[in-house]
Amino acid sequence: MGVCMEVLIVDWAHLKSVPAGQRDGLVEAAAFGPDDAYDYDLPPGWTWPDPTEARWWARYEFLDTMTSYKAHFWAGERWNDLRAFVDTPLRDALDQFSAPLFWDGYTYASQTSGFSPTVEPDACDWNSRLDVMLWLLPEEVAALHHFWGQVGPHLGSLREPFDRHLTEPIGWITDFTSFSRLITEWGDVVSQAAHRDWAVIGLRS
Repeated sequence: MGVCMEVLIVDWAHLKSVPAGQRDGLVEAAAFGPDDAYDYDLPPGWTWPDPTEARWWARYEFLDTMTSYKAHFWAGERWNDLRAFVDTPLRDALDQFSAPLFWDGYTYASQTSGFSPTVEPDACDWNSRLDVMLWLLPEEVAALHHFWGQVGPHLGSLREPFDRHLTEPIGWITDFTSFSRLITEWGDVVSQAAHRDWAVIGLRS
């Protein structure tokens, strides 16, 4: 069995106002459904709370990944092979923007110069029993949104080097369409959170 994850954007100011002992339950219910939910099999894309509930969270499931980490891992492998063929400004921006998307590693911080801030996910700062894979506070989301502004308009320019140099890719991400789609979806997650000054949380499921 592989690692699976659930991605949430959350109103960090609201969550901080909740007693620490109650936060785990709120986040867990948002990601996995209430304890009495018989079947919480949500469709890919965005899920927002019921209009009668407080809108302090939204859940995002990446398309065609079945919540699996494998797509993220293989996208990271594709970028690791591709980045040598990408011009420095775009490479540096995508290094930073993609680091949390590929979860562990791929920060490339030592290979950038004059490029800040470097975004490295923090650890969960409350005593949580949840298995947190990703923890980005609003200020880190804002930095990622800045990088997305540099990456998004030029993402299509990577198709030519991808097709030329990655001739026999393996794994879940085998073509430029799947590679760019995952990155664009991450851009949507970051943008939705940044526009609300919210945080991003990834939970192992």
